[in-house]
Amino acid sequence: MSMYTEEWRRNIYLRCKAASVEQLLQLCLKPETGITPEGLREAGYPKIDQLEQRYQIQAEEVFWQKAGESVDLLAQYVEKCERQVFSGTHLDEAKELMRKQAADQEAKDWENISRTEDRELLAAFIRKCKDGIYSQSHLQEANALLEKWVNGILLEEWNTLWVLKNTDPQKKALLDRFVQKYAQNMTDTAMEYKAKAEKLYEAIEDAEKARMDWIDAKKKNTILAYAEFLKAHPYSEYREEAEELIQKMKGDLLTDMKCYPFKYSRDMMYEYISTGILTMEELVDASHILTDRAYSHIRRYPTLTAEQRQLPVSTLENPHSEDGNTDFYFFGVSGSGKTCVLAGLMSLTGRLGFSFDPKGPGGGGNYAMDLRNYARTSMLPPATDQSYIQVIDGEINDEDGYLRKISLIEMSGEKTRLFASINNPAGLEDLGPGAAGLLSNDNSKVFFFVIDPTANEKEILLGDLEHTQAVVRQSDVLDCVSSLLSKNSELMKKVVAIHIILTKSDTLGDVVTPDMLQRILVEQDYQVVLDRIQEICKRYDINKTSENRVGLYPFCVGKFMPGDVYTFDETDSLKILRVIQRNSIPYVNPNKKGGVWNALKEWFNS
Repeated sequence: MSMYTEEWRRNIYLRCKAASVEQLLQLCLKPETGITPEGLREAGYPKIDQLEQRYQIQAEEVFWQKAGESVDLLAQYVEKCERQVFSGTHLDEAKELMRKQAADQEAKDWENISRTEDRELLAAFIRKCKDGIYSQSHLQEANALLEKWVNGILLEEWNTLWVLKNTDPQKKALLDRFVQKYAQNMTDTAMEYKAKAEKLYEAIEDAEKARMDWIDAKKKNTILAYAEFLKAHPYSEYREEAEELIQKMKGDLLTDMKCYPFKYSRDMMYEYISTGILTMEELVDASHILTDRAYSHIRRYPTLTAEQRQLPVSTLENPHSEDGNTDFYFFGVSGSGKTCVLAGLMSLTGRLGFSFDPKGPGGGGNYAMDLRNYARTSMLPPATDQSYIQVIDGEINDEDGYLRKISLIEMSGEKTRLFASINNPAGLEDLGPGAAGLLSNDNSKVFFFVIDPTANEKEILLGDLEHTQAVVRQSDVLDCVSSLLSKNSELMKKVVAIHIILTKSDTLGDVVTPDMLQRILVEQDYQVVLDRIQEICKRYDINKTSENRVGLYPFCVGKFMPGDVYTFDETDSLKILRVIQRNSIPYVNPNKKGGVWNALKEWFNS
């Protein structure tokens, strides 16, 4: 193989500016070097005119003396004569000699190509055929052989990089070299694999993204995280591991859902269902975690807000209860479950003679109707506007069958929260607009403190968002309310009973006893609240028949399932309604002489 390679010639041209005219002239006068004056002019050689002048004087004879040594040199001599670089003195002789040598050389080259599989020799052979130096007899076969050899190497290189993982750092570097190497190859095979290379670039990029996402999914280590990963990267190398982890964790997930349904929101359950992680067979048929209706409901309403509408609450600045009613107050912070308790009660219209007036003067009739519809269709009512007090006018038969007028009064949860932040509360009005008027009327009263036993640890901000004064618990807020009430003797003389309702009772276990409720409240720091209410009951002789003990009532509006869906169950609502029935008494003016009020209280508590 000649020492004058393409790389060698390229280096000469690159460094020509530092070479002398004599050095470069000698190279130009040797045809086998491939260095030409034209090439040096292109390379920007500064003394090119001087070099060309000397070259024209010496070149033709020197070139002719060498030309007979090979077909290639003869071809170069002919080409220079035709371009009038040389005078053409020996042109005819050169052509005849080239024809004779070419015929012999063509046969030898073709034989060597077949024997050695030399790609450079084959490429040179094809060029000579196209340039007319060799005949066209082997051109088609030579082209086919070149493509076969080139494509064989192409496929070998492709397979070498293809077997590497897409996350292998070497793969992209090899792919870059592959694309650069075959960029100018216009064969069908090369074009096909250049298109494949573009897709492989995308796959490598996706593999890197998948690797990062897989690290995040492993950190979260949840079924949803792995499912989200599979959705984003369905063909990644981590697919099998992700699927195995999902199946492994599914059993524990179903068990946890059955034991702790409140942990799983509507959004979470919809995602489990919509992604196919949990099927209807698994959730309904096999585990009975959901009912058919609950499963369909979640699919229809992916979020709670999708099924809820704004409740038509009353915004009266001065709500009131008519004279002669028994007023039942429900105290609790926002989210304690007051609305669900009332929804359960409203669904019992017709039971124990209970009904509410949809257009009563208290203003809460439309609110009551909406709550009833939510309970009867087993849907959770939305969070209410907690700035106003809601008064629902109703009636119920007492235990002797006499009709009694009642008012169900939901105290403002927002005002209850804010009340706890007041350093020196002025009075009952601080419990909300119209609170003082309601609590100061002459009606007999029953207080229900509504507590969510699962949420006492949740912090409650006091004050507005810009001027937060403290962070307290649900028990602290209710303690502040009971403290205010205990200091109002005129109010407490009208109170016939005080009870505590614990919502979400289905989270407390299958069997809930009074002792268990007492223990739960104590464990959750309600001891001060209980003691304060107990002291109130003793001081004002409230709950006399139970030795002044506070009534504790577990409450759940129905059987809850994961996803904030439930099947309405009237059991607990009916128990609260019976408490209301027992505490509904005829109106007697407490200021009437003769102590009739005291006699009536004695009768009621006997």
